[in-house]
Amino acid sequence: MRVVVVSAAVGPLRAPEATGAVRAGWQETVPRDDVRTHILSDGARGLRDALGASSGTVVVETGDLLDRSDAAFHGGSTDAVARALLDAVDGGARRVAFGMGPSRVHDGGAGLLRVVRERWGDLVTARAALGGVELVVAGADPLPLLGLHGAGALLAPVVGAREAQDREAEVARFAAAVEEELAPLDLVTGRRVRWSGVPYGGLAGGAGFALLALGARAAGGFELTAVETSLEDEVTSADLCVAVLEVLDAVALERSAVSAVAPGALEAAIPVVVISGEDQTSRRHRAALGIAGVHTSELNAASLRDMARRVARTWSHG
Repeated sequence: MRVVVVSAAVGPLRAPEATGAVRAGWQETVPRDDVRTHILSDGARGLRDALGASSGTVVVETGDLLDRSDAAFHGGSTDAVARALLDAVDGGARRVAFGMGPSRVHDGGAGLLRVVRERWGDLVTARAALGGVELVVAGADPLPLLGLHGAGALLAPVVGAREAQDREAEVARFAAAVEEELAPLDLVTGRRVRWSGVPYGGLAGGAGFALLALGARAAGGFELTAVETSLEDEVTSADLCVAVLEVLDAVALERSAVSAVAPGALEAAIPVVVISGEDQTSRRHRAALGIAGVHTSELNAASLRDMARRVARTWSHG
């Protein structure tokens, strides 16, 4: 029996640790089974683990670069993301992927674009200079920069509604100036493209918006890493898929390891089993993705290893 175990980072574990623990527990129980591991990333964590050095892509984990302190909203900047970009370009990179999640930093990408202006003088020249480099944003959440469901609104419960509104106005003015300088006209509406309102622009303090303005393309982390690691080929050649999640809930049914696995598995009639730290779904919710079973476990290596033994005894044909 061939089993593929799929996970991004969960709880305190990196994805290789989570998948490795499940693989070890399974093989202790049914050593004859061929158990393979497959690493994904949501974008916020573990993009380097998922893409690996062999992909020829320079990976920038923005969460490691941005201020995470309580003061980040007031004094944090996205300038470190720009320096990582310039380091990659100066090193000859032809492709740079940025892993991004929401952040307490919220300068709208101003720090990033300031550093870029210092290098090339203006943003039009900068965008042209970066034209030979493929820039990719791998996002954990389709969070826009502005609006009722944007990055500033998300921070309102943390920093207070008044401060969030003041920063929203400031970031909106900055974004409008950037779009006036760089954005082409939409051929249908005659209006300028508004990167400030598109998914993923609000991530990493607005670095997502700045990179979109410089020519980046954006995708969900699970979507991107599933495609780039040929997950569907791995899934459709298996007899069983095991997806490890932090929480199985409504969001996970749309953006998670299981949502990445499910389409190919469902089409090929391959059962999917979920091991999750928590299950907030019903059988009806899970049925649409073809999830055949859900098992809850603490998200540490020992617990996942033990749960894998139990799942193997239930599901293995060996």
